[in-house]
Amino acid sequence: MTWSIQNRTVLITGGNSGLGKATALALAERGARVVITARDTGKGDAAAREIEAHTGRMVAVMHLDLADLSSVRSFAASFNSSYDDLAVLINNAGGVFGSRRETTDGFEMTIGTNHLGPFLLTNLLTDLLVRSAPSRIINVASVGHTYAKDGIQFDDFMWESTRYRQMHVYGHSKLANILHARELNNRLADRGVTAYSVHPGLVSTGFGGGGNSFIVGLVVKLARRRFATPSEGAVTTVFLATDADVVAEAGGYFADSALSESTRHAKDDDQAARLWDLSESYVGA
Repeated sequence: MTWSIQNRTVLITGGNSGLGKATALALAERGARVVITARDTGKGDAAAREIEAHTGRMVAVMHLDLADLSSVRSFAASFNSSYDDLAVLINNAGGVFGSRRETTDGFEMTIGTNHLGPFLLTNLLTDLLVRSAPSRIINVASVGHTYAKDGIQFDDFMWESTRYRQMHVYGHSKLANILHARELNNRLADRGVTAYSVHPGLVSTGFGGGGNSFIVGLVVKLARRRFATPSEGAVTTVFLATDADVVAEAGGYFADSALSESTRHAKDDDQAARLWDLSESYVGA
């Protein structure tokens, strides 16, 4: 079957702003049936109307809070009952926080939002992805995974005793995104579902300004003048969602629409499998 997203369903988490919104617009332009999620459905509706005005294609909006596993389960149940096709799942939504805080379920916020929420969501949509095969999963990761210099911190995964350093915790979550995609591909490729991770580049969005670290927030604001636009940042994600030949490089970490270098930890299948088991234990999958 020739790969195409024309009139097929693409789900983008956090599609109401920034990178997610730019990705949604680009894929709607290419004929996809786009569904975006938002914590604030009012903002999601506004983004959807803007994309519709630009592309002439309807965009659906659904509520999802990745920091609340009950919200993830409710969303997945609703999505599975509403759609019989899922060509591409783009785990785009995430955050970075200036100090340690916890999700509704008591997980460290960065790990819970960036990894455990998307992990459970993907798990709950896997059957639909398999029935829809060929299909794809794309995890938006980051070159920030290089901050996880010792790999996944299995002995203190929630940063309860380790000194909290914003970028190290963020890098830890982004390494988890890469390993998650790698393990997904190991488990699902022979069933027609391929998975990828992507570094979108340094993108000028609202991301990074929501923590309570004044210094980090100031640095982000000053640096944005040198950042790519959301549309530029979305290019590699759109490439992974649309290119017919990229399946030959499934499981890989991409930047600038090509396979990219990552740390040795990001290529460690043993860590990927161990992370999967640990994540299942946390979310009760």
